[in-house]
Amino acid sequence: MPRYSYSAYTVAGALETGEVQATSDVAALDQLSAQGLTPVSLQAGGQSLAWWQRDLSFGGVQVAKADALEHFFKTLAGLLKVRLALLRSLRFCEGNTKDRAMAQALSRVQSDVSDGSTLGQALRSAGNFFPDRLITMVEIGEAADRLADVTERIAVTLASEAEQRRELRGALIYPVILVIMSLLVMALLVFFLAPTLAPVFASADANLPTVLRLMVSLREVILEQWPVVLIALCLGLVMLRILRRPIRSFIARFTLRLPILGGYLRQSETLKILQTLALMLSSGASLPRAMTTARETTRHPSYHALLAQTEDQILAGGTLSDGLSGSALIDPMAGAMLEAGEETDQMVPVLDQLVIDLRTRSARTLAQAIRMITPLITLVIGVSVGGIILSTVSAIMSLNDVAF
Repeated sequence: MPRYSYSAYTVAGALETGEVQATSDVAALDQLSAQGLTPVSLQAGGQSLAWWQRDLSFGGVQVAKADALEHFFKTLAGLLKVRLALLRSLRFCEGNTKDRAMAQALSRVQSDVSDGSTLGQALRSAGNFFPDRLITMVEIGEAADRLADVTERIAVTLASEAEQRRELRGALIYPVILVIMSLLVMALLVFFLAPTLAPVFASADANLPTVLRLMVSLREVILEQWPVVLIALCLGLVMLRILRRPIRSFIARFTLRLPILGGYLRQSETLKILQTLALMLSSGASLPRAMTTARETTRHPSYHALLAQTEDQILAGGTLSDGLSGSALIDPMAGAMLEAGEETDQMVPVLDQLVIDLRTRSARTLAQAIRMITPLITLVIGVSVGGIILSTVSAIMSLNDVAF
């Protein structure tokens, strides 16, 4: 049903804005009049946020923020658990969120539900704002009359994914600071130290050391040929944008071969797959449908191909463990546990246990990787910057020989 945004005066004389659903603009005006409102403007389509309230989106599609999504499903699950009506729960979620985009989306969802749509249909009508995998799970939960349980599991899964992202960001803070500080030191050497020392060598009729000569040349190129440098950077960004898929695929496959980082990626990707499967199967979805959702949500090309192959095997009569347990991409313990879950017909409890175990082991592996990477980055930066400074000091000391 078409949606119309309006602004109208209330009986008290206050200006009010909102949305209504109606078959035509005349029907929309009738609805407003029935509510005691005096329409000022009526426009086809929903309301849009002001430009300063919108999130930057280079893809042109606005999607829900991860923290706003987690807060919504956590709040909704709690309200549905205490048997609050769905419409009142959505109204509370709308008023309780601090994210403007989420509040606007929930307003539309609430309007659709009040007009007779199911929650899944209302979420899907919001476009790509809500992830498709979560909408599918909501639809399955509604069909099985287990919406409260499904939303609770969704909230738990989103909280787990958020915790994993927070751990990764926290672990990368120190290495990022090291890289930024090294770039600042290099900029100081190139733009201030090198041009200061160059006249000293010239006055002594001595040749500039190779390191200083390179820094002076780099400074001249950046300062004098900055339009060319800027164009080159823009062309480089355009090429990266065009070739992002093959580059991303190469990096994804290369990192899997690294000693500790590769192990963390296997555990992390396996954890994401098992979380989706556990959530889908516990919601009442069939295994092929759960595999389809897991395949559509993964971004790693190797795992996307593995899940597509496993899905074909399942449709042909095979089992989940046949496709996953023998693959080097899947954590070995997870593969063995999947076989046990199929033999005992306890797949969902086994998946839940695997998710808990992999979450702990992946966090431990990440900490180990960071403990290895941080000293390595420190060593590389120290050797690079220290080598430049030592060569510069050595060159300065050599001026004494020239003077005498």
